[in-house]
Amino acid sequence: MEVTFGVTHISYIKQWQGNIMPNALSGVLIALALLPGAIAFSFIAGVSPTIGMLSTGLMMIVISFTGNRNLMVSAPSSGVSLVVAPLMASYGMQAVILATIFMGIIQIIFGYCHTNKLLDYIPTGVVIGFMNALGVLLFTSQLDNIFYISNTTYILVLISFLIIWLAQRYIKIIPAPLVSIIVLTFAAWLIKPDIQYVHNLASIHVRIPNISLPDINYDFKIVFIIFMYGLTMAIVAVVQTTLTARMMDVVTDTLSDKNKESIGQGIANFIVGLFGGYGGSALVGQSKFNLSMGATSRVSTLITGSFLLFGLFVFGSIIGQIPMAVLATVLITISLNTFDRRTVSFVKKAPIFNGCIVTLTMAIILITNNLAAGVVIVTIAYYLILRLKNKKGRDM
Repeated sequence: MEVTFGVTHISYIKQWQGNIMPNALSGVLIALALLPGAIAFSFIAGVSPTIGMLSTGLMMIVISFTGNRNLMVSAPSSGVSLVVAPLMASYGMQAVILATIFMGIIQIIFGYCHTNKLLDYIPTGVVIGFMNALGVLLFTSQLDNIFYISNTTYILVLISFLIIWLAQRYIKIIPAPLVSIIVLTFAAWLIKPDIQYVHNLASIHVRIPNISLPDINYDFKIVFIIFMYGLTMAIVAVVQTTLTARMMDVVTDTLSDKNKESIGQGIANFIVGLFGGYGGSALVGQSKFNLSMGATSRVSTLITGSFLLFGLFVFGSIIGQIPMAVLATVLITISLNTFDRRTVSFVKKAPIFNGCIVTLTMAIILITNNLAAGVVIVTIAYYLILRLKNKKGRDM
């Protein structure tokens, strides 16, 4: 098996080779970087934090073997979690598991059908609108964990933001959100302020996962609804993964096969679903961080997954003591970084047309609460408008 990188061919075996220690250290650091998101995104999806960590750990282990590009980090993401939330609220965890299995199968089919080629036709404005809407949804999802709880919560939020800001400037090895979680969880344990903790909203049950099919009423109507959620999850995951792969192509000055990556991601999500977890996609920030920490082989992502699963069983009881307000600040920080920095420059090039594309994409996503809807509808509208313009130009 060979994977194409630029003009060279690096064998699958060689992608596992390299200095073990730097890759192992990077793997542990990436696990620590994923920890806050794994817990916080699980609350967005409405599932237990233990399921979030279990899903992240399993996904990282499987994607280490099945992914096309090494060094790329995958986990239950903000986009997929936002899709999962209404399904979880309406039909429960068993439906989410079935949707994840559907999601994995659909991603595999997408990969074999070379569907990623279609993503080349998504206009830049739609991509920018997609990322910005994702940021808005993430931001607003956390307001309930900050406001109207207690005055102490407001103070904790301000301190957490301050710690994250200072840690980003002065601490390079440990991720800033993790620094905030460790410091403020310990402080809350000592002081015991009037705030909400993880254990107030979700019970922490750690058990060894086993392979099983979802225990659900397989009525056609219900299965069809779940399938549509799985399709939406797959579309969102493919978009986020492809954008991440393109970013990694640029920063490493290499090429990767996006269709094979879709197949690898699909296999990972399918297996995660069989073990009772929920799906995800590649993550831009953590993938960059993995590269910057000196990782060179698939060993780093394998260590990441293994460390997360180990940490789940060792530190499971501590997770319940994390203040919800701190997790909220972590997600708000992530949401601010999600906003596409190209927005202003892109709109300036053609204020009316480009501005309408970005705004319309965001509006459809925010109104429908469906990340895939905005991408599909505005992309179709974009090409219809271009076709009308070209036709009018020929008629003149």
